[in-house]
Amino acid sequence: MDDKQILQNATRSAAQAGMITLVFENFTAQLIRYVLSGYLLDDTSLMTLRDNCIRDLKNSTITGLPLDDEAEIFRQAVENAEKLLDAAITRGRDI
Repeated sequence: MDDKQILQNATRSAAQAGMITLVFENFTAQLIRYVLSGYLLDDTSLMTLRDNCIRDLKNSTITGLPLDDEAEIFRQAVENAEKLLDAAITRGRDI
């Protein structure tokens, strides 16, 4: 693997990590707002909050990257964010 490929992979990984971080920040903020508003937090509301965050991710954009890279980064970020949010929700239920 040459230096250009290494840099490209690092850029993709950093972009994905940043996007997933923003998804969790969004999820946390929505969760806090929901609970502080006095609503009951149940499975349906958790999944609605999760789906809203994934929708927001899908509606976001990246600038400065080739379209092929952007599409792949989004695909992987959405896939990973869904898995991580599902795992967090499952773990939270088990506590």
